[in-house]
Amino acid sequence: MAAVDLSGGGAASSGGYPQQGGAGAGFAGHVAQAALNDPGVQAQLKDAAYQRAQEGWEITKQGAGIAAQELGKYIQEGPAGISVLCFLGGLATTLIGILGLLSIGQTLSSPFHYVLNAYLTMFGVVTFLLEADVESMSQLKVIGKLSPWVERYQMEVFNRANFLTELKGRGFFYTFIGTLAITQCFLCLHFVAGLWNLLMGVLCLLMSFGINPADHIQASLAQRQQEEQFVPGP
Repeated sequence: MAAVDLSGGGAASSGGYPQQGGAGAGFAGHVAQAALNDPGVQAQLKDAAYQRAQEGWEITKQGAGIAAQELGKYIQEGPAGISVLCFLGGLATTLIGILGLLSIGQTLSSPFHYVLNAYLTMFGVVTFLLEADVESMSQLKVIGKLSPWVERYQMEVFNRANFLTELKGRGFFYTFIGTLAITQCFLCLHFVAGLWNLLMGVLCLLMSFGINPADHIQASLAQRQQEEQFVPGP
């Protein structure tokens, strides 16, 4: 009985499919490359990228405008509003310092940065104690239980560092924290914390001399609006 070879056709057919797929993929790649080399396609891609960049820039400007308005509201409130901003900055500084302390490997690779994170954590806790509103905190359900502890250590800070009870002293304190953190890196968490503390320090120093930046900004904006509305005659 003659033997029938069943492998030839199957091998040929199965071997043919990858070749066809490879040829199809190569053809598609050549088509895509040709399309990218087309000046018209390149111009369309540039226009689309420019439009997306413009949309992103507009969204960024709107977000920055809203943030500036909210920041201006707190600044207009004077020292009370600045205290809220400093309190938020203290929480953020403490959190950033703790995150740095959790990187145990820095004790060997970069011990200076590890010590810096310890200082930032300590300074953030001091800022939290300085700016904490114990009366408002006591009215909260969960955090209110910590109000006696916060009040006790707040008075301890006031007694041991009496200069921090004044706006000028706090201004120098926050400026020191800001310059310490902002010089460590660029566009990182330490830089953000340093920039915020530096801004709070400058605001506290200005207000200690009776200067509220919000008042000057409002006056300049009002003057500019009056100048724009005034149209001289022919």
